Amino acid sequence: MPCNPHVAKTRAHVDRVLIRTEEPMELQAIVYDSSYSDLLAQYASIHIACIAHDHTIATFVPPLSHAKIHTWWQDRANEVISGFREILFVLAPDEPRIVIGVVMLSKPQAETGPFRGMVEKLLVSPKWRKKGVGKALMKGLEDIARAKGKTLLMLDTETGSPAEEFYPALGYAKVVFQVGIIPYFGISPKDGTLKSETFFYKDLSSSNPL
Repeated sequence: MPCNPHVAKTRAHVDRVLIRTEEPMELQAIVYDSSYSDLLAQYASIHIACIAHDHTIATFVPPLSHAKIHTWWQDRANEVISGFREILFVLAPDEPRIVIGVVMLSKPQAETGPFRGMVEKLLVSPKWRKKGVGKALMKGLEDIARAKGKTLLMLDTETGSPAEEFYPALGYAKVVFQVGIIPYFGISPKDGTLKSETFFYKDLSSSNPL
Protein backbone atom coordinates (compact mmCIF):
# COMPACT_ATOMS: atom_id res chain seq x y z
CA MET A 1 0.00 0.00 0.00
CA PRO A 2 1.60 3.33 -1.03
CA CYS A 3 2.58 5.75 1.68
CA ASN A 4 -0.05 8.46 2.30
CA PRO A 5 1.41 11.57 0.58
CA HIS A 6 -0.01 13.90 3.23
CA VAL A 7 1.64 11.88 6.01
CA ALA A 8 4.85 11.70 4.00
CA LYS A 9 5.01 15.50 3.74
CA THR A 10 4.61 15.97 7.49
CA ARG A 11 7.33 13.41 8.17
CA ALA A 12 9.78 14.66 5.57
CA HIS A 13 12.04 16.28 8.16
CA VAL A 14 12.55 13.00 10.02
CA ASP A 15 12.29 10.46 7.19
CA ARG A 16 15.86 11.02 6.04
CA VAL A 17 18.64 11.96 8.41
CA LEU A 18 22.02 12.94 6.96
CA ILE A 19 25.12 12.79 9.10
CA ARG A 20 28.81 13.13 8.42
CA THR A 21 31.06 10.47 9.88
CA GLU A 22 34.81 10.36 10.23
CA GLU A 23 34.79 8.08 7.20
CA PRO A 24 34.76 9.71 3.74
CA MET A 25 31.12 8.91 3.06
CA GLU A 26 27.68 10.20 3.78
CA LEU A 27 25.06 7.99 5.41
CA GLN A 28 21.29 8.23 5.47
CA ALA A 29 18.99 6.81 8.11
CA ILE A 30 15.67 6.20 6.38
CA VAL A 31 12.34 5.61 8.10
CA TYR A 32 10.61 2.49 6.86
CA ASP A 33 7.22 2.58 5.17
CA SER A 34 5.41 0.05 3.01
CA SER A 35 7.19 1.25 -0.14
CA TYR A 36 10.32 -0.45 1.25
CA SER A 37 8.70 -3.83 1.92
CA ASP A 38 10.99 -5.51 -0.61
CA LEU A 39 13.92 -4.78 1.72
CA LEU A 40 12.58 -6.89 4.60
CA ALA A 41 14.43 -9.96 3.33
CA GLN A 42 17.68 -8.01 3.67
CA TYR A 43 16.81 -7.10 7.27
CA ALA A 44 16.46 -10.84 7.90
CA SER A 45 19.84 -11.53 6.28
CA ILE A 46 21.58 -8.93 8.48
CA HIS A 47 19.77 -10.33 11.53
CA ILE A 48 21.11 -13.80 10.72
CA ALA A 49 24.63 -12.46 10.01
CA CYS A 50 24.80 -10.75 13.41
CA ILE A 51 23.75 -13.91 15.22
CA ALA A 52 26.13 -16.11 13.22
CA HIS A 53 29.10 -13.70 13.24
CA ASP A 54 28.87 -12.20 16.74
CA HIS A 55 26.61 -14.69 18.53
CA THR A 56 24.32 -11.74 19.18
CA ILE A 57 21.36 -12.48 21.43
CA ALA A 58 18.61 -11.33 19.10
CA THR A 59 15.42 -13.39 19.53
CA PHE A 60 16.56 -16.47 17.55
CA VAL A 61 19.03 -19.30 18.10
CA PRO A 62 20.55 -21.73 15.56
CA PRO A 63 19.60 -23.41 13.38
CA LEU A 64 18.56 -20.14 11.78
CA SER A 65 15.81 -20.07 9.17
CA HIS A 66 15.78 -17.11 6.78
CA ALA A 67 12.11 -17.73 6.00
CA LYS A 68 11.21 -17.71 9.70
CA ILE A 69 13.15 -14.51 10.43
CA HIS A 70 11.81 -12.85 7.27
CA THR A 71 8.29 -13.57 8.52
CA TRP A 72 9.24 -12.06 11.89
CA TRP A 73 10.33 -8.85 10.14
CA GLN A 74 7.12 -8.79 8.13
CA ASP A 75 5.23 -8.87 11.42
CA ARG A 76 7.31 -5.97 12.71
CA ALA A 77 6.59 -4.04 9.50
CA ASN A 78 2.87 -4.55 10.10
CA GLU A 79 3.36 -2.95 13.52
CA VAL A 80 4.78 0.12 11.76
CA ILE A 81 1.54 0.39 9.78
CA SER A 82 -0.51 0.03 12.97
CA GLY A 83 1.57 2.73 14.72
CA PHE A 84 3.25 0.58 17.37
CA ARG A 85 6.83 0.98 16.15
CA GLU A 86 9.22 2.64 13.72
CA ILE A 87 11.93 0.89 11.70
CA LEU A 88 14.96 2.77 10.39
CA PHE A 89 17.62 1.49 8.03
CA VAL A 90 20.78 2.63 6.28
CA LEU A 91 21.64 1.91 2.65
CA ALA A 92 25.15 1.35 1.34
CA PRO A 93 26.62 4.46 -0.28
CA ASP A 94 26.32 4.34 -4.08
CA GLU A 95 24.49 1.01 -3.91
CA PRO A 96 20.75 1.67 -4.19
CA ARG A 97 18.54 -0.54 -2.02
CA ILE A 98 21.37 -2.49 -0.39
CA VAL A 99 20.71 -2.45 3.37
CA ILE A 100 23.72 -2.34 5.71
CA GLY A 101 22.02 -1.69 9.05
CA VAL A 102 18.64 -1.54 10.76
CA VAL A 103 17.15 -0.51 14.10
CA MET A 104 13.67 -0.28 15.61
CA LEU A 105 11.87 2.10 17.95
CA SER A 106 9.07 0.42 19.87
CA LYS A 107 6.33 2.79 21.04
CA PRO A 108 4.56 1.21 24.03
CA GLN A 109 0.92 2.26 24.19
CA ALA A 110 0.92 3.11 27.89
CA GLU A 111 -1.12 6.05 29.17
CA THR A 112 1.16 6.13 32.22
CA GLY A 113 4.27 6.53 30.09
CA PRO A 114 3.47 7.97 26.65
CA PHE A 115 6.93 9.55 26.61
CA ARG A 116 8.76 6.18 26.75
CA GLY A 117 10.27 4.32 23.81
CA MET A 118 12.31 1.14 23.47
CA VAL A 119 15.36 0.83 21.21
CA GLU A 120 15.33 -2.64 19.67
CA LYS A 121 17.41 -4.68 17.23
CA LEU A 122 20.28 -2.36 16.34
CA LEU A 123 21.87 -4.62 13.73
CA VAL A 124 24.76 -3.65 11.45
CA SER A 125 26.16 -5.88 8.70
CA PRO A 126 29.52 -7.32 9.84
CA LYS A 127 31.02 -5.96 6.61
CA TRP A 128 30.08 -2.39 7.60
CA ARG A 129 31.22 -2.18 11.21
CA LYS A 130 33.10 0.88 12.53
CA LYS A 131 31.99 3.08 9.63
CA GLY A 132 29.40 5.15 11.47
CA VAL A 133 26.38 3.02 10.51
CA GLY A 134 25.31 2.37 14.10
CA LYS A 135 25.62 6.02 15.03
CA ALA A 136 23.66 7.08 11.93
CA LEU A 137 20.88 4.67 12.87
CA MET A 138 20.76 5.89 16.47
CA LYS A 139 20.78 9.54 15.42
CA GLY A 140 17.87 8.90 13.08
CA LEU A 141 16.02 6.95 15.76
CA GLU A 142 16.47 9.72 18.32
CA ASP A 143 15.28 12.36 15.86
CA ILE A 144 12.07 10.50 15.08
CA ALA A 145 11.63 9.64 18.79
CA ARG A 146 11.64 13.34 19.60
CA ALA A 147 9.20 14.02 16.77
CA LYS A 148 6.88 11.36 18.20
CA GLY A 149 7.15 12.64 21.78
CA LYS A 150 9.24 9.69 23.00
CA THR A 151 11.75 11.50 25.19
CA LEU A 152 12.80 8.64 27.48
CA LEU A 153 14.50 5.84 25.56
CA MET A 154 15.37 2.47 27.06
CA LEU A 155 17.31 -0.49 25.77
CA ASP A 156 19.15 -3.58 26.89
CA THR A 157 22.19 -5.41 25.56
CA GLU A 158 24.28 -8.43 26.48
CA THR A 159 26.61 -7.77 29.40
CA GLY A 160 30.24 -7.71 28.26
CA SER A 161 29.39 -7.25 24.58
CA PRO A 162 30.88 -4.42 22.44
CA ALA A 163 27.46 -2.75 22.51
CA GLU A 164 27.87 -2.20 26.25
CA GLU A 165 30.59 0.34 25.37
CA PHE A 166 28.86 1.71 22.25
CA TYR A 167 25.73 3.05 23.94
CA PRO A 168 27.41 5.08 26.72
CA ALA A 169 29.43 6.84 23.99
CA LEU A 170 26.10 8.08 22.63
CA GLY A 171 24.96 9.37 26.01
CA TYR A 172 23.06 6.34 27.32
CA ALA A 173 23.37 5.76 31.06
CA LYS A 174 23.58 2.30 32.54
CA VAL A 175 20.78 1.52 34.96
CA VAL A 176 22.52 1.13 38.33
CA PHE A 177 19.62 1.30 40.74
CA GLN A 178 17.38 -1.64 41.61
CA VAL A 179 18.11 -3.71 38.45
CA GLY A 180 20.97 -2.70 36.15
CA ILE A 181 22.20 -6.14 35.18
CA ILE A 182 19.84 -9.10 35.10
CA PRO A 183 21.75 -12.38 35.39
CA TYR A 184 20.90 -15.36 33.20
CA PHE A 185 18.64 -13.23 31.02
CA GLY A 186 19.02 -14.80 27.56
CA ILE A 187 20.19 -17.95 25.81
CA SER A 188 23.40 -17.49 23.83
CA PRO A 189 23.18 -18.69 20.21
CA LYS A 190 26.88 -19.57 20.50
CA ASP A 191 26.70 -22.38 23.02
CA GLY A 192 23.30 -22.33 24.71
CA THR A 193 24.56 -20.85 27.96
CA LEU A 194 22.58 -18.18 29.79
CA LYS A 195 23.99 -14.66 29.52
CA SER A 196 23.42 -11.58 31.66
CA GLU A 197 21.81 -8.45 30.19
CA THR A 198 22.68 -4.80 30.91
CA PHE A 199 20.00 -2.12 30.71
CA PHE A 200 20.49 1.50 29.61
CA TYR A 201 18.33 4.60 29.30
CA LYS A 202 18.66 8.11 27.84
CA ASP A 203 16.59 11.20 28.64
CA LEU A 204 16.33 13.06 25.31
CA SER A 205 14.65 16.04 26.98
CA SER A 206 17.86 16.91 28.84
CA SER A 207 20.55 15.93 26.31
CA ASN A 208 21.86 17.35 23.08
CA PRO A 209 21.17 15.66 19.71
CA LEU A 210 23.85 13.32 18.45
